[in-house]
Amino acid sequence: MGTEQGEPPSDPTALFRDVVSTLRETRRGVYQHRMAQALLQKDANGSRLVALSADTERAVFFNPASRTLELVPFDREGTHEDDAEVLSRRLSDPASWVEKHAGTLAWIHPHFRWACGLDGECVRP
Repeated sequence: MGTEQGEPPSDPTALFRDVVSTLRETRRGVYQHRMAQALLQKDANGSRLVALSADTERAVFFNPASRTLELVPFDREGTHEDDAEVLSRRLSDPASWVEKHAGTLAWIHPHFRWACGLDGECVRP
């Protein structure tokens, strides 16, 4: 995704397609659209989607209210916050975490790819 005038990419349709494309490459079954929808619904409800783990069975979310970065399992039924693992607390911006862990992630949200100056559409381990 290209950026124009120094702005991060923000097209929600392109974001959905990007997540679905990554899930199609890495997850079996026919529920990639439902999984992407669940991830983006959580993103729309206040926790920011940051990345997908290398196995694409867990998503990294940043909660700006608690300043917590969490690894949340997800499947066709949705996200499973009860099984979330805290990756970092008292974090003001997840961009530094993304830069440090980019090589171990299957997918990074376009905003953080832009903020971290990462090349390419997706990051693959």
